[in-house]
Amino acid sequence: MGFLTASLHLVGFTSFAWAIYYDAWILELPEHIHSKSESYGGLAKYLTFLNMCLQCLFFAICLLHDITSSKFIKKTKDIMFASAAFPIGIFVGVIFWGLWSVDRELIFPKKLDGHFPVWLNHLMHTTVLPLQLGELTFSSHKYPSRVIGGTINSALTLSYLIWIHVIYHYGGFWVYPVFRVLTPTVRPFFMAFCCLLGFTFYIAGEKMNSIIWRKDSGKQNTKPQPSARRKAKKDN
Repeated sequence: MGFLTASLHLVGFTSFAWAIYYDAWILELPEHIHSKSESYGGLAKYLTFLNMCLQCLFFAICLLHDITSSKFIKKTKDIMFASAAFPIGIFVGVIFWGLWSVDRELIFPKKLDGHFPVWLNHLMHTTVLPLQLGELTFSSHKYPSRVIGGTINSALTLSYLIWIHVIYHYGGFWVYPVFRVLTPTVRPFFMAFCCLLGFTFYIAGEKMNSIIWRKDSGKQNTKPQPSARRKAKKDN
């Protein structure tokens, strides 16, 4: 389990590090695909890119814990996993492919085909799902109180919502096509739905972690305690 977990962490770190490097320094989209008029905010305007940075940092911390077994790093890793890495990572994968299944033009227009590598798209939006589910399954996590974890998760969500409105105000465009096609009346409801979905993944992670690792600890405690065995002998 230790080797498998460390391998998962190494794959997670290297894949996200490579995707960030390629997206930031190698990938170049022509003007008719990505207009310079929409350059405000750079790559940091995309939740996908911010999530890749988050995941890369998270798996780096996981690797550091694998090497040092530091209690402080373990606590940092657990809080980060609970409040950000798992819920945001799962949200990015689910919302991207969910919108794609409805109409890919809402999230990843066909005009990007031939300019944006398919493998990069999957490193950004697909691999995060098995990596985070693998982390949930192979590593035990002590969740913080819901006040702490929920507050961090909500603060990150609110910060990104504010950020995309700042971009719209100063840059004059919505980051994702789905926001452009929604009416001003519907758009707030869609944003509220996304916030609710993100928090739902936080709760789901907490519940699944509890089920998986409670069951595991239960197996470890199946042997009767010495005092119980002595009492059973006396009774016989």
